[in-house]
Amino acid sequence: MIADTRHNLLETLSAISALAPEMRFGQLMATLGFLAEDASEHTIWEIEDGELLRVMEAHRTELAARKTSEIAPTPAKTH
Repeated sequence: MIADTRHNLLETLSAISALAPEMRFGQLMATLGFLAEDASEHTIWEIEDGELLRVMEAHRTELAARKTSEIAPTPAKTH
């Protein structure tokens, strides 16, 4: 159903925004547009909602992994 997909898109957008608070909203939308075009060869105007959701979920996963690696303690050097 379209309403469910749109709801998921908005939830994912909110999650991405929380993971990248330094980005202005326009930057966030532009980034998603570039990622969508890379992944689907469709512009943000042309991409189907389900396909955009997959792109956004992949981006959210990547951002979360980066945050996790930033938080993880660096192993001590042994010399």
